[in-house]
Amino acid sequence: MSRANLPWPPLISAAHAPRWIRWRDALLTSLMWLLFAAMLETEFELFSGEHLKRLGFGDFHTEPNWPAFFERLTPFLRTAAVLVLLLAVAGLMSLRLYRRSFLFPQPAPLEATTQARRAGMDEAALIDARELTIAVVHVDADGKHRVEALAPLMERGTDCKSVNS
Repeated sequence: MSRANLPWPPLISAAHAPRWIRWRDALLTSLMWLLFAAMLETEFELFSGEHLKRLGFGDFHTEPNWPAFFERLTPFLRTAAVLVLLLAVAGLMSLRLYRRSFLFPQPAPLEATTQARRAGMDEAALIDARELTIAVVHVDADGKHRVEALAPLMERGTDCKSVNS
């Protein structure tokens, strides 16, 4: 397939992924796992060092130093706690605003004459358009609206009838 005939945008699906992409993904995944293991070396030593020592993989310092561990972890735990607190406050404020919105009275319905004037339509055409189950509204460049009825006409297999202004 020439470059001119290639589909756009160039999508790579899992079924047709090139071999180099599979190799790249496997390499990046393994490198990220190795980086993750190196970052958590102390934790791996703490939790699996005894087992590794018994298997003969080396001498590990497996005495837990919990105060030092939690001392290093404290800034991250405080940051997480502040973020959770902010999220809870934002959620409660949203619920409060949502509940307060029910206290206000509903606005008066828009009169058909006012809506027809704003849409640039005839009032009778607007009332007919309100009765349609499914409609397509076309807005002209000058702001006038034209409504097409679709549902009953499509069932009969006929062309769409326009409700003109």
